[in-house]
Amino acid sequence: MGSMTEVMRKLQEAASTDNGDPPVDGPVPAAPPAIETESTAFVADGPAASDSLHDVSNFSHFADAPVLMCDRETVKWDAKKVHPAVIVFHERSSSISEQYRTIRARLLTLNTTQANQIIVITSAVPQEGKSVSVLNLGMVMAENGEHRILIADADFRRSSIASMVGMDDVPGLAHVLSGEAELRDAIRPTPFPNLKILPAGRLKRKNYAELLGGSLLRSALEQFRGAFDYTFVDTPPITTVADVGLLAPHCDGAILVIEMRRTPEPAVQQAVRTLQTNNVKILGTVLSRFRDHRTQYYGRYYNYY
Repeated sequence: MGSMTEVMRKLQEAASTDNGDPPVDGPVPAAPPAIETESTAFVADGPAASDSLHDVSNFSHFADAPVLMCDRETVKWDAKKVHPAVIVFHERSSSISEQYRTIRARLLTLNTTQANQIIVITSAVPQEGKSVSVLNLGMVMAENGEHRILIADADFRRSSIASMVGMDDVPGLAHVLSGEAELRDAIRPTPFPNLKILPAGRLKRKNYAELLGGSLLRSALEQFRGAFDYTFVDTPPITTVADVGLLAPHCDGAILVIEMRRTPEPAVQQAVRTLQTNNVKILGTVLSRFRDHRTQYYGRYYNYY
């Protein structure tokens, strides 16, 4: 793939020139594994099962939020049904989990006004690890109990969030946007009292772009913003369909997931330009499946400001 650091620096400098902001010097470490379809490709040392998140009950109390977070209901997930790549669930003390916490710290630092945010997670091409990143990042954001988090799956054509945690995906966001279900009925509890998941759902008609261009999308986003501190939206790759261009401009920014030594540099450049053309603020990129002799799998987070 060539020097990804050089590519991202060039894109960053171009964006900074356009915005009048000075470029940032160097990468900020952070990290996720990337496994979308290869369940055996992920290898990481971690603590014993007793350190996992199979039982999460010690969370600080926060005030009730409007409409969607009216309760602190939790459910217990079957660990055997949760994908091994959801490492924050299985191995909360692992080095990879710590890398996600670095991303969390960076996002919290960037949000200087502490405003409720909706963040799109996308990629340049399919199967770069965005769904894995969404789940792990959402869990570390929720683990200290201080923030109300929603993970929403808007990758209707290749949805995976529900299946990766052993959850039924009907009803889901597609049913909400088509008017077939209420949002409060589609949002599911998790082992975290302050983390909810909204599956993608399945519809017989496949014109999902029409759903994302409809009036019900704005209503749903307004409810997300009113009820959750952070909403992470899993979307299709930005270069494959128009969905991200319809959804992301209504959100607060996007994180781009790029797979090490797989994603072509022209695809990364196209993805960045497409986001910029749609006036989407790029918060950063996650470089997935980064191999280093010091650890087996981790990634780096390159700041775009």
